[in-house]
Amino acid sequence: MVRKEIVLAGLGGHGIIFMGRVLGYAAVLAGLDAVMTTSYSPAQRGGWSKAYLVLSTSDIEYPVVENADALVATTNEMLMSEIDLVKENGIVVVDSDIIRRHRVDTSKYKVYSVPARTLAKDACGIERTANMVLLGALTALINMIEPKRIEESIRHSVRRKELIEPNIASFKKGYEFVSNNLI
Repeated sequence: MVRKEIVLAGLGGHGIIFMGRVLGYAAVLAGLDAVMTTSYSPAQRGGWSKAYLVLSTSDIEYPVVENADALVATTNEMLMSEIDLVKENGIVVVDSDIIRRHRVDTSKYKVYSVPARTLAKDACGIERTANMVLLGALTALINMIEPKRIEESIRHSVRRKELIEPNIASFKKGYEFVSNNLI
């Protein structure tokens, strides 16, 4: 049995919950079990949002994230608030366009700085797809779901048809960025 616990954390508007939805649906398409819980701040604008996912090759009996394999963070505040959930040698992906300096112990975690907004702009001209860049990076790092399943999930989940291809291009850009830097 393979079980991965993942935390996605950032500000409302960063596409955190959407990223979790795309990842969870892709896991189901890949034949895995997936559970996602979400948490939001009470602020109407500018508040935080979090998605906690458990992906498993067998039935998920306990759907709570306690020992995360990976954390994706889009703000330093969310990075620091969720880092204690990540197990030793776990993966930490930070959006380095926003988190320019982090205080994460690189001897304890595998930290990947991904310039998500820059890569999104390069991929499709739309910075708003930075969440898909981060999802691409995460997908490459956890190596549990084939990229084609994420693409299927994006096609299914993006409501505005004109944004499907930009989201896929950004996902691919993030996947390639990390894959090319894992040498």
